[in-house]
Amino acid sequence: MSKWKIGSVWMIALVLIVMTACGANEKNATNETGNAATPAAETETETETEALRVVATSVTYPDFLYVLGVTPVAAENYHAEFPSYFNDAFKDVAKLGNGENLEGLLAAEPDLIIAPKWRDEKVYDQYSKIAKTVLMPDRDNWRDELRDVAAALDKTEKAEQVITDYEAHIQEAKDSLQQIVGSETFVYMRIMQTESYIMGEISDRGKVIHGELGLQTVAAYPKEEGSLAISLETLTEYNPDHIILQVDGGEDKASAQKIYDDMKVSPVWQGLKAVKANQVYLVGDKEWMNFGFSPVATIRAVDEIVAAIQQNKQ
Repeated sequence: MSKWKIGSVWMIALVLIVMTACGANEKNATNETGNAATPAAETETETETEALRVVATSVTYPDFLYVLGVTPVAAENYHAEFPSYFNDAFKDVAKLGNGENLEGLLAAEPDLIIAPKWRDEKVYDQYSKIAKTVLMPDRDNWRDELRDVAAALDKTEKAEQVITDYEAHIQEAKDSLQQIVGSETFVYMRIMQTESYIMGEISDRGKVIHGELGLQTVAAYPKEEGSLAISLETLTEYNPDHIILQVDGGEDKASAQKIYDDMKVSPVWQGLKAVKANQVYLVGDKEWMNFGFSPVATIRAVDEIVAAIQQNKQ
């Protein structure tokens, strides 16, 4: 072999050695700074978060988990089935019923239990023996509750996006209603198994109907009252232009329906302005339970109210 060829071989070998050494140094330097390791670490963290076996011990928390994109292994349920607005996302989720269910929690084998402090603080020690337990503080606004749950699941950004989307949806609904009803007055009335109620501006549902949607309340309603049990006769004192009417859709809706059936044939009912103007909107069912307490249930209820009013005004 010629000297030129031998020299070339050694030169190539030297270049390869230098390149390899530089690559190793860069790798070591990158690992020390954490720059290259960051995406892998983030992916691992996200995977661990998504893989958590979560249990929610409040009938409102499943709504929060749903909008955060988290499917629990078990959750509380007030009615026989989870709400249909979950779109079958919870079809395989174990149902814990409504209230303390240690046996159900054990069977679910959770990694994380999310529970309301106001109710479950007394059983925290028992819960924490099953899995890591995070007690959620009592809040006056579902937005803060959602943020609390999201923080426990490292989903803070998702929660803020849900809130932003909710506000945009409500604003659109408000704009469309104002064009139709203007300053006409509204009462939200709920007929339950034994009594009927109307909800004021400071009730959770009233905050949505009168506050967020801007539907005018009747001047006679006492502003300091969240809700009032009401008889047919006292309803005439308020006599609104519109009545948003929910006949309770619980497991035993027959008794609530009978109250409404008897009411409809009463001359007092038939003499109300809203009834004479055909501006009574029969809406709502058992899936309205979290109306005013979660974004997904509230949006569903608002859409139903808007659709009923729009259809009536055509």
